[in-house]
Amino acid sequence: MHAEEILISGDDYSTRNLNQEIKKGLKENQKNFWIENSQKLDSVAVGIREEAYIKLEGDFGDFLGALNDGAKIEVQGRTGRYLGNTMTDGEIIIHGSTDEGAGFGMYDGTIVIHGNSGDGVGQLNKGGLIVVNGDIGNLAGLYMLSGDLIVTGNAGEDTGEWIIGGTIYVGGDFQTGTNAQIKPLDKSDKEKLSRIFKTYNISTDLDKFQKIQHMKARPFYG
Repeated sequence: MHAEEILISGDDYSTRNLNQEIKKGLKENQKNFWIENSQKLDSVAVGIREEAYIKLEGDFGDFLGALNDGAKIEVQGRTGRYLGNTMTDGEIIIHGSTDEGAGFGMYDGTIVIHGNSGDGVGQLNKGGLIVVNGDIGNLAGLYMLSGDLIVTGNAGEDTGEWIIGGTIYVGGDFQTGTNAQIKPLDKSDKEKLSRIFKTYNISTDLDKFQKIQHMKARPFYG
């Protein structure tokens, strides 16, 4: 534990009180939090608007890090649904698997999942970066508008369904959805992926990746 790190046992708090304790620390200019938990609480570390480092140990429920706007949140454990929902800035790193809807509607920021994730990863992504170092489920990138979704393993059915913008990179098997088309990686794609993989200590074979982008920018208008 760092000298100025606040240790909080999540077992002693409800979700509301735990988030209040984090925000109380932030108001007192504390920037480092270490939270241990075994309750699988929902909606932990929601709406953080300051630069801070929040380390979480244990398994957590739904909406962890939702509306994040600047904090770095790192979890040693798995999380539930809608990780980082509509986040606008900051970084969320999960050393474990997540359930469905990771990165739903995010505007910016980065989510990295060192494990598998469920259905609907990156749906309605508007500009964030999502990296899954594992496999994901169906309907990834549904109505995606911008940003990047990178999957080192397999994706499910309807990957990129009704994608409007942004790019999906998959290193394993997948099936594309409506308005999605597969394109070869160019030099800038490979440079981007290499930089991201180096940053997050991910070892994989770039030659296995394929790129998915939209077929029509306005698919609903013919």
